[in-house]
Amino acid sequence: MSTETEQEINYQELAEQYEAINQLLEKRIQEEIAKNLEKDQILIQHSRLAVMGEIMSAIGHQWRQPLNSLLLLIQDVRDALEFGEINESYIDRFTRESMIQIKHMSQTIHDFRKFYKPNNEKSTFSVGDSIEEALSIFSPCLKTHGIFVEFENRGQQLAYGYPNEFSLAVLNVLTNARDAFVLKEIPRRKITIEIMETKEFVTAIFTDNAYGIQPAIIDKVFHPHFTTKPNGTGLGLYLTKMTLEKMDGSVTVENTGDGARFSINVPKATAAKG
Repeated sequence: MSTETEQEINYQELAEQYEAINQLLEKRIQEEIAKNLEKDQILIQHSRLAVMGEIMSAIGHQWRQPLNSLLLLIQDVRDALEFGEINESYIDRFTRESMIQIKHMSQTIHDFRKFYKPNNEKSTFSVGDSIEEALSIFSPCLKTHGIFVEFENRGQQLAYGYPNEFSLAVLNVLTNARDAFVLKEIPRRKITIEIMETKEFVTAIFTDNAYGIQPAIIDKVFHPHFTTKPNGTGLGLYLTKMTLEKMDGSVTVENTGDGARFSINVPKATAAKG
């Protein structure tokens, strides 16, 4: 066999080995991608469950007052019967006031279902309205912890993305601020919310006075499983980042004079469709 023929055989063997290695590497890469996707889905599900727990707690706060009102109305029936006060006028008032409380509780559940239902397709939505929906659920919890929220919803800044997912991102930012206030035992607690626009993005800005984030860790707050809370999962802000990137948006954080400022950026409806 000539030297030239031997070289051709060697080249062919090397090519076959190279191809086999490439196929093996490609297979392993695809397996790792599949594992990472599965891991991301598990992280998202865990974070959603944590958010759901926050929402259920908020619903409990909102239901407390109407439940107490219904309890008083029902207890009054026995007294009214003993004193002969039950008549058509009494029944009308009892029915009217009871229905007011029941409708309030029903509306809370409606808001919760709308808030938590995932969006399958992008759509145009009002950033201010989505923030209002998040606050309608979470405000009782913020008030319980003495946190004042300053937000004046002016205009209809329209974005393009997933409105319910955006509201979940807002809830995660508010939850993070609440935990910071409680953990650091801040006496006077305030969150200011503003909405700004550029040519391409609508930005919701959340500024608190919870003394900010340590410079050494501020770049890690959006990493999965990174947390400074004793029982934290480190998933809330990571999910916020993933959610906004899915909408071609972003989230950033910086320290201010006496707190932290989170900025949520989502594409404007006109820019996204244009």
